[in-house]
Parts: sequence; structure tokens; C-alpha cells
Amino acid sequence: MVYLHILLIIFSFSGILSKCASYQDFFNTKFVFLYAGLLLILGIYAIGWQQIIRRLPLSTAFAHKSVTIIWSTIWGMLFFQEELSPGKCVGILMVIMGVILFSKSEEG
Repeated sequence: MVYLHILLIIFSFSGILSKCASYQDFFNTKFVFLYAGLLLILGIYAIGWQQIIRRLPLSTAFAHKSVTIIWSTIWGMLFFQEELSPGKCVGILMVIMGVILFSKSEEG
């Protein structure tokens, strides 16, 4: 489970790179490096995801994948000075509650 969450944190960095690349002129040096980094992260994620679903039930892996929304919100605040609105807080709490509820139902 820890490996899954580390992989999801790595995957969430793809949003940072893609947003940074969108601010660059098409095919300038920064764009190419950011886009190459994005492809590298997605490649690592694809390989890691295949390893995860070999070891965990697919339903469990997909339920935990929703935490990338939380990481994306954190990265948006840290790197892009985005604000945390009450609606985003409610959404984050709903995601956390959903993952907890799903995990509890899997145990019992």
C-alpha cells in the first residue's frame, strides 16, 4: 500500500510539469525538457501501476488513486499559489472519507 501511495505522489507531479510546459512557447528548450520529464513520469507510473495491480485488487488500487486529487491541490498551492477554497476543502474531505469507507468495507 505504501508503494502505491508513493507511486501516486510521483504521478501527481505530472500535473506540475504539464502546467509548467503549458506556459512555455511550443518546442522551446524549457518546453521540451518539461514535456520529456512528463513522459518519464508517466512511463514510471505505467510500469509501477502494472506492478501494483499484480499485487492488489484492482478495486482497491483505483479507490486509492483518488488521493492524487489531494496531492494536486497541495502542489497547486505550493507551486502555483492557488487558493484553497471551501469547496476544495469539502471535496478533499469527501475523497478522504471515500477512501476510508472503501478500505473499511474491504476489511470486513
